[in-house]
Amino acid sequence: MEKLRVTDRQGILSRPIVVRIAIVAALLTLAAVLSAQEKSACMVPDCDQAKEFFQKFQHAVNTDQRQEVAKLVRYPLRSNRNGKATVVQNSTQLLAQYDSILDPPTLCALKAATVDDVWGSWRGFTVSNGVIWWDRMIPKSAGHVNVSDLAKYPFGVFSVNHGGVPPKGCETK
Repeated sequence: MEKLRVTDRQGILSRPIVVRIAIVAALLTLAAVLSAQEKSACMVPDCDQAKEFFQKFQHAVNTDQRQEVAKLVRYPLRSNRNGKATVVQNSTQLLAQYDSILDPPTLCALKAATVDDVWGSWRGFTVSNGVIWWDRMIPKSAGHVNVSDLAKYPFGVFSVNHGGVPPKGCETK
């Protein structure tokens, strides 16, 4: 019986470049599919509360309750557009810049999102390809917080991102 030898003579490096590219593309596609599946299930312990927060924020945005939106933000808020971040320090600044931060494409993406689109990771929670990010407002002085204590800390939106892949129906003309 012949022993299996590991060599590169008949391995991936000796294959034509097109085959190597196809193999790498297949591996990247598999990684993307697995990542998308991971995002579809919100496995973070406080996901249900994050979904409730999203519904509250989405309702305030959709009904143009700007003061309520400003209360649901964790400051400083970062608004990222074309690789440049604008930092909004407080609710007064947010209200003054409201229409540029929550511009029509962002509003459309928020309106199109559902609670089923909410997913979370160690970075926080998001919807619509990261159009907004939110998480618990836990002060650094709190140190390590147990899962059972998370409810003590409210959620707040900390980032609005412009220019991502818009949801269907939100494409700019």
